[in-house]
Amino acid sequence: MKTAAARLCGFLLVWAVILFTLAAAVYGIAGDGDLLSREMLRHAPPETTGLPEKEYPGVGRMTAAYLTGQKEHFQYIWTDADDRGYIGFQAHEADHMADCRGLIGLAGTLRWITGAAALLLIGIGILLRRRKALAGGMLTGLCAAGVLFAGIAVWALVDFDGLFITFHRVAFTNEGWLLDPRADLLIRLMPIDFFVSLGIRIMIWILAAGIMLFCTGKCIHHAEIRSNNVTGQLQSNDCV
Repeated sequence: MKTAAARLCGFLLVWAVILFTLAAAVYGIAGDGDLLSREMLRHAPPETTGLPEKEYPGVGRMTAAYLTGQKEHFQYIWTDADDRGYIGFQAHEADHMADCRGLIGLAGTLRWITGAAALLLIGIGILLRRRKALAGGMLTGLCAAGVLFAGIAVWALVDFDGLFITFHRVAFTNEGWLLDPRADLLIRLMPIDFFVSLGIRIMIWILAAGIMLFCTGKCIHHAEIRSNNVTGQLQSNDCV
């Protein structure tokens, strides 16, 4: 019974850590205004957006503050050299960003839940004292996660547009994300390449977490084998 519980604990621990990493990476990126502005400038230069280059840092920081709940309204206003004022975003763009803020808030909550779950599962795993079974469950969980994320990666390589559209249809209950690049600054600032770049960052963090979990599982497994070998030798010596 304890062996099965330890295997399940290891399996769930892997998913708790991976989901924590995913949620923390999403929330961290969304809240990094300097990163957002750099990626906007990299993938959506001023000649394609109409936004002056000096305004990119302000837009990035405003976006990050709004998505993480530090700013109440999504809007950016700037003036040109002739003191003419410009309003960056229309009402429907702000409405879509409100939907995005809901998702980012969910990611922020999820990181606390999954982080706490991971710590709880580690504690349970220690109390069960079935290290080999715990490691086995971790490696099984990693295999399952590897299959899932490998499938997503292949889908992204083959048809990123299809993956992007599917995500939006699942994540949003309306079609507010269907913006017009000819009229909407938001989509000009955040083209698909912008999201590809951020998505790669998230996948790197998840891959790093997976490698850490794999190494941990292997270390636990080998430690248990060495412990059993030492115990067996001691028992053999006692018999002699």
